[in-house]
Amino acid sequence: MAQGVAEGAKAVSGTSVVLNRVGEVTGNDLSSSDAVIVGSPVYFGNMSGEVKTFFDNWTLKFDLFRDRKMRNKVGGAFATGAGVSSGKEVTMLTILGAMLINQMIVVSGGGGFGASATTGPDSPGIDEKEVAESRELGKRVAEVAALVKRGSTK
Repeated sequence: MAQGVAEGAKAVSGTSVVLNRVGEVTGNDLSSSDAVIVGSPVYFGNMSGEVKTFFDNWTLKFDLFRDRKMRNKVGGAFATGAGVSSGKEVTMLTILGAMLINQMIVVSGGGGFGASATTGPDSPGIDEKEVAESRELGKRVAEVAALVKRGSTK
């Protein structure tokens, strides 16, 4: 899914993409970006503990919250879960909620809340439709980020 998101974002002219696991992201990575797309597996209808720690670090470790350093950056979300209805939409909403609290501009793409895939033990793996949704999410976030950036230079 993350690879598909990156491919979609790269399809937008002038876009640079950095693909990292949340545990590898630094405060400088976030403050220097125009957009952030976060994905998570579903854990009991919520983001994983590692992704939750990543968002907690925006305040606790990276000090991004106090001066609203993420304000007006564009955000998007994607999720994977074991079943067709395993809480993927709720997980994406928790990710988008964390972004909204940081005054980011959130957009969807691929699906209503982002992109999602069914990846459980009975699943054959991420299919082409799900990869296409992730590409669409990456493309849409990059397009909106370019619009926001252009508008901020006027």
